[in-house]
Amino acid sequence: MSTTFGTASAHELTPSSWARGILATAKRTWVAYMTWRIERAAIDQLSAMSDRQLKDIGLTRGEIVAAARGFTLPSRWSRQDKSTGPTSAAR
Repeated sequence: MSTTFGTASAHELTPSSWARGILATAKRTWVAYMTWRIERAAIDQLSAMSDRQLKDIGLTRGEIVAAARGFTLPSRWSRQDKSTGPTSAAR
């Protein structure tokens, strides 16, 4: 047995522009919140490491926030003469 309640036009099935705007704003807010939470977790974990552990992964305490936020840090060797860089010892 089949019951038909009627058909709706395509315009009635699509959300109005204000509803799409609200949903888009809610999504942006959620993504920003989740990004912040992930960054805070990374900052907390890196901050809990010892200075030796941070040195092993190439960070200092002052670079933790930038690293957690995904900023690329300038290489320490880029400002020095290439002959004094870390690869010169391997030559």
